Amino acid sequence: MPTDANRQAAAKVAAVLAPVVTAVALVAIGAFAAANSAGAVGADAVKVLAGRWSGWGAVTHSSGQSEQVKCVATYFVKAEGGELEQNLRCASASYKIDASAQLTIDGEKVKGRWEERANSAKGEVSGRVTGGGFNLNIQGDNFTAAMAVSASTCKQSINIAPEGFSISKIAIGLQKC
Repeated sequence: MPTDANRQAAAKVAAVLAPVVTAVALVAIGAFAAANSAGAVGADAVKVLAGRWSGWGAVTHSSGQSEQVKCVATYFVKAEGGELEQNLRCASASYKIDASAQLTIDGEKVKGRWEERANSAKGEVSGRVTGGGFNLNIQGDNFTAAMAVSASTCKQSINIAPEGFSISKIAIGLQKC
């Protein structure tokens, strides 16, 4: 049976991880933009995201302890690839995340907003496709993270470095095929 201290610790972890895990799904745009043969984001590259993705990863705390996380993301492509809506649910032994994001894609630039409903967290997203992948900045009221993504058509590898929290890194792989 969980103690009050364990419940409080789990709530703290969930509050910190909510924007981070939400960001995991957001960076998928960059993954497919990077996979685009011309290296530029286009409607066709974004359209590939439509559908359900799932996978596993690890959240590593600054103490070195890590926790496994399972995620399912669903993407809805709109405006012929110029807009993307995302719903994300993740869970581990100690927390659950229920998040959404709305993004706009303009050439190589990505911008938008995210919200994590269970923990009442929200913020802004900005990013850019690079020659070898994608870099994204996620910001919230009390949260900042840098992300790097690499991908193929069926798989995404996502690495996140949150700043100012007890979490030192997050590494997640999602698959669609």
